[in-house]
Amino acid sequence: MKRPRHPSALALVAGTLASILQPPTVTSPSAWAQAHLVVADGPLAGSRWDPKLTPQLVPVLDALAPGSPWNKVALRKSAQVGATGIGIAWMGSIIVMAPARAMVIFPTVTTVQDYNREKLTPTIQATPALRQKVREQHSRSARGSTALNKAFPGGSIVLTGANSSADLRSKTVKYQHRDEVDEWPLDLEGQGDPEVLADARFIAFHATGDYMAFVSSTPTIKGRSRIDDAYESGDQRNWYVNCPHCGHEQKLVFGGESVAYGLKFNRTPPYEAHYVCAGNGCVITPAEKPAMIRGGRFVAENPKGLYPSFHVDAVSSLLTTWDNMAEAFLAAKDNPTKLKAFVNTWLGQSWEERGEAPEWKILLQRRETFPRGVLPVGALVITLGVDVQGNGLFYEVVGWGADRQSWSLDAGFLEGDTADPEGPVWQALTALSERRYPDAYGNAWGVDAIGVDAGFNTDAVKNWVRGRPRAKALKGVPGWYLPPIGTPAKVDVTFRGKKRSRGALLWPVGTWPLKAELYADLRKDPPTDGAEAYPPGYMHFGEHNDERFCRQLVAETLKEREWRGRIVKEWVATGDNHFHDCRIYNKALFDHIGGNSWTDDQWKLLAQQRGVKDKPQRDLFAQAVAPQPKQDQPPAIAARKTNVKIRRPGRGGFVNRWK
Repeated sequence: MKRPRHPSALALVAGTLASILQPPTVTSPSAWAQAHLVVADGPLAGSRWDPKLTPQLVPVLDALAPGSPWNKVALRKSAQVGATGIGIAWMGSIIVMAPARAMVIFPTVTTVQDYNREKLTPTIQATPALRQKVREQHSRSARGSTALNKAFPGGSIVLTGANSSADLRSKTVKYQHRDEVDEWPLDLEGQGDPEVLADARFIAFHATGDYMAFVSSTPTIKGRSRIDDAYESGDQRNWYVNCPHCGHEQKLVFGGESVAYGLKFNRTPPYEAHYVCAGNGCVITPAEKPAMIRGGRFVAENPKGLYPSFHVDAVSSLLTTWDNMAEAFLAAKDNPTKLKAFVNTWLGQSWEERGEAPEWKILLQRRETFPRGVLPVGALVITLGVDVQGNGLFYEVVGWGADRQSWSLDAGFLEGDTADPEGPVWQALTALSERRYPDAYGNAWGVDAIGVDAGFNTDAVKNWVRGRPRAKALKGVPGWYLPPIGTPAKVDVTFRGKKRSRGALLWPVGTWPLKAELYADLRKDPPTDGAEAYPPGYMHFGEHNDERFCRQLVAETLKEREWRGRIVKEWVATGDNHFHDCRIYNKALFDHIGGNSWTDDQWKLLAQQRGVKDKPQRDLFAQAVAPQPKQDQPPAIAARKTNVKIRRPGRGGFVNRWK
């Protein structure tokens, strides 16, 4: 029997080197996440990542794997479909399987801090495979982690905001997750598009070609949407499923009354939402939805695209229900602002703003016969919007009712030098602000909220609103996703060259969405049958709204222009637009006092408090001039009896509406 031969020293060395140089077993990011990642929040919090509720995200995550033949992956999505979670899963797989320098970019530094505190750090702490790799944040070593930098052997993850020029101009990274890119600024402190700056972080890897950008977002405005651009440049993959009855393969769509297929539901509860197959009209029930969705696949509708781009929306989501989607649509369909949010956050589609208004002649033709300065039946709240010019003040008084219906009670021009804080024109505005408006029930009511444009002769405006609790100095701000009235800033009030001890608040008004909503409401037609109700948001005009008023109301249009290589949409005046601005300020005031969010019961309660009866006490429409009857009880006192409440911005809680 021969003795076994012992390997030579050379053979031992060769074997050792081979074991060292042999690449590790390739594991897809989704397989790694299912085996190791512990979810920090959501319905599976505390459990390992399981794609049973988000099957569409597995192909998205695996498209990000190291060695992929492309350098970009895009995900256009509705809200709450788990995109942030797969971003974390991707970062986790990088830490463990392909360590390198990476960056997570949110719209702002504040949002990325929330992401770290609520999602990323809890996930790292709950996942042993990550906890063992990521250095502790409280480490005294300079190589330790921080709140915005997660260090691990072979790399790190920088957390930053698209509003931080320092990180976007100085870091070299191999991987990037660009989250909610539609909320990124178009220009970063005059240094250019932050997405272009982010692209420059890859320059060191251009030769090797192994870098990757994951771009994800809920879309916003068509023509301004970064994620739309990224999705359309890719291969446009949509989730296709087979009908459980006839086998027809199709992508699920929200549908509508104009098509026979798609998601269908009742207009009142119970909604009984179901899906009608595009192939043979089969009715697919909610009980059949989970198996159908899990059996689906992505189909590229633009195979010549530059990289994988995916679309995931709530119609095919297993995290919500079709009934929930029906309820959300029905709550939003009559309000352009809410409908825009529905299209963005439920359908994952960008909203196309329409900038065209009806011809001013049409507004003249549809005027009604209610008298000037009198509250028609249904109008319960009064606002006054003022546009300041050098030679006077344009104003409009608007009455508001349920369903956002509005009546132009009065509009005009107060002539005078607005630069003089004590001039006659400001005294005339004081008289206007104190006017009372009679209703059909023997009462008369004062203005509930006043907004004065502070973009011109600002000191005079601040001086006038100071000490008037119901008056606000307003400043229009451009931008698509701004609130009607934002958080105010305290500003000094200068009078006769001296600063007054108490300043005033300057309230920013997000004018662009309000302009789009204004035109959407102006395009609504009155009912053709006298028994039909006016559509929500309908705008009523009286014979006192003359040609000048109607021309100015529609004197803005939405135009496209190229800006830093992008096509953007912005509002442009086509002539004098003073009454247009007055109405925008009125709309902002109505939203600010809570009118857009009051329920039917709150409107009924307000009507009861304001003395509305089954039948008017007199025929207002027979009056040519509005009288000014005495009011036995001041409305400010009477209003304290009501429970109609509003949010007071910046203070939280609720307060009585007219207190």
